Amino acid sequence: MNKKISLLIIDDDSDIHLLLKRTLEVNFSLSFAIDLASAREYVSNSRPDIIVLDEGLPDGSGSEFCHYLKNNLSMKDVPIIMLTSRKELQDKLSAFNSGADDYVVKPFEPLELAARIQARFRVNHEGQDNYHLDDLLFNLSTQKLSIESGDGAVEIDLTPLEFKILYHLSREVGSIHPRDELLHAVWGEKVNVVSRTVDQHISKVRKKISSSSFTVKSAHGKGYFLIKKNIKR
Repeated sequence: MNKKISLLIIDDDSDIHLLLKRTLEVNFSLSFAIDLASAREYVSNSRPDIIVLDEGLPDGSGSEFCHYLKNNLSMKDVPIIMLTSRKELQDKLSAFNSGADDYVVKPFEPLELAARIQARFRVNHEGQDNYHLDDLLFNLSTQKLSIESGDGAVEIDLTPLEFKILYHLSREVGSIHPRDELLHAVWGEKVNVVSRTVDQHISKVRKKISSSSFTVKSAHGKGYFLIKKNIKR
């Protein structure tokens, strides 16, 4: 028997919960959150396969939460479908700019939503385990890094935090990432860590990837960036 797709529905409307439960519970494993606070608590402990997210929630914006999730290493590849009564073009653009994968306007046809969920799940689970950047190979499932060369690939002994830092930098090669951004992206919002902790981890990452064609450099007073060794700035 195939494992059910785990679906987190973030919406404060109990009627929506009931409608989706009747329509989707046969094929999906459902969890519900009525606000962003409970949604944050859920994703801090579990990783759903897909998220259906309302825009207007009692304690904040769905688009802002979508942006937060898409900048979180453990959640960035989870598809997010916005389910909202807002149908203006600007609302849709805001959602997609925040990283939403699909946009469904209320009132909606539940069976169509189910089909969209299935389709988005299939698309997002094809080839998502590995991320290649020249000679750097990131395995996102195991959080392992390998450096490839003519002699083959060598696994690098990075800690989970070091892996997350390097992966975050690798998504925008050459772009400067401030310490506060790295703290937020890697350690999360509620962890009390001093900014100098980032410096210590960066130093270790730089040494461990010394055999790569990439290195991590600092921009004085601004932050850190990943760059090819033969490129100067």
